[in-house]
Amino acid sequence: MKPWERACFSFSSLAILITLAVMLHELDMPAARFVRSFDIDTLNRIGDFLALPGQGAVIAGVFLGIGLLGWWRQRDQLPPMTFSMAGLAHWLSNWWRFRNQHTDIGLRGLAVLLSAAAATNLLKHLIGRPRPRFAHSDDLVVGPSLASGLDAFPSGHTLNAFGAAALVSWFVPALRIPLFLIAGLVGLSRVLRGSHFPTDVFAAAILGVLVGTLAATGFKRWGKEALPGLLRIGMPLVVSVFLVLWVVLHPSPDSRLGMRQLTVGAGLILAGVLFRGLAIMWVREGRRRPSYLPVLGMVALVSGVAVADGPWWGAGLLIAALLPLGLDGLSHPRLPPSKGEGRAGERFPVWGREALIVSAAVLAVAAIRSVRGLLPIG
Repeated sequence: MKPWERACFSFSSLAILITLAVMLHELDMPAARFVRSFDIDTLNRIGDFLALPGQGAVIAGVFLGIGLLGWWRQRDQLPPMTFSMAGLAHWLSNWWRFRNQHTDIGLRGLAVLLSAAAATNLLKHLIGRPRPRFAHSDDLVVGPSLASGLDAFPSGHTLNAFGAAALVSWFVPALRIPLFLIAGLVGLSRVLRGSHFPTDVFAAAILGVLVGTLAATGFKRWGKEALPGLLRIGMPLVVSVFLVLWVVLHPSPDSRLGMRQLTVGAGLILAGVLFRGLAIMWVREGRRRPSYLPVLGMVALVSGVAVADGPWWGAGLLIAALLPLGLDGLSHPRLPPSKGEGRAGERFPVWGREALIVSAAVLAVAAIRSVRGLLPIG
């Protein structure tokens, strides 16, 4: 990704995140009132249990254990320590130079916790937003404060969890999905326990990912190594999750509007599959196909699901979030498939695979529409 692309898409992503935060703020007080409407001891205990992976002491213990494991594995590579300033400096220099991945993760993880604690406490008392139990109106009341209960924004547990998940998943990509699922459950638990508003959790998740990736790459490498991935993959994922939650928490529109959305969405899904299928067929026939076809197919397919399920503005946000991924596909021409892939394609035809994609998209539409308005807080 070129520097001008990183700059442009960074500003557009910031605008998208601000838009999502503004829209999510509409659910803050309804969500708080819904949580206040029940007080079930078992549910509260489950919420406390789910919040454990976000506690600073728990995460610090995990990272300390990982760091000690790394030190134990590299101990044979280190010279004996001499108890003098010069000897200690020499030992530390060798230890840092020969550190393994476990040691690196442990040290960077502790740095994430320290950075998260500093950022959380600064923002909490600088913004001074009341926690849900102290807020009784839809007005956004903020201002610097050191008083207890005026420290809702952002959620410290959520920031810790997402920061740790971003750091570890950078070094161990195979753990990315379960780690972020656990972090998401931590954020959900803070809302269900009445400790934070949805926007507190949303902001903490974004900050946590930023802190975690910065700790993993460093300031110099972050713009070139971490930022492009966050723009291409992270932003569409954030918008998609937000739209699913928005659809679930809001009642269904009137039947005529719902049918229009469904019709337009189905048309976009079919158009997306047509573009994708034509692109693959032309490559297998040895013809040169336009590089924009698979990009158009992807955008049409995903936006079709968004239009069929959610509000019209949601599709616009999703298309804007997909632009970095689309331009990346346009600037990198794809090679024709190998001979083995061609034979596999003959056994499993192009349109058969695309039919499965259509089926998956239709099932996604049906599933999301079936749970629309599931929670009466919209």
